[in-house]
Amino acid sequence: MDIFTVPDPNDPMMGYAYIMLIFVLIAASFTVYKMKKSRKQQTDKPEPKAYDMYEYTKNEQSDKKKD
Repeated sequence: MDIFTVPDPNDPMMGYAYIMLIFVLIAASFTVYKMKKSRKQQTDKPEPKAYDMYEYTKNEQSDKKKD
């Protein structure tokens, strides 16, 4: 049992099989190209900068209460 069978060129209806093989190979190459492109874009993105939370001091809190 073959995993990949090439159509017999002497069979008159096998022209369609060759056309389908071409479409499948084009779709596979397009898919691989898109996957490589998206993978490259993911690695190029810089990591977002993490900021520390601002915490009020006791003086600032008491100033706010007075206002």
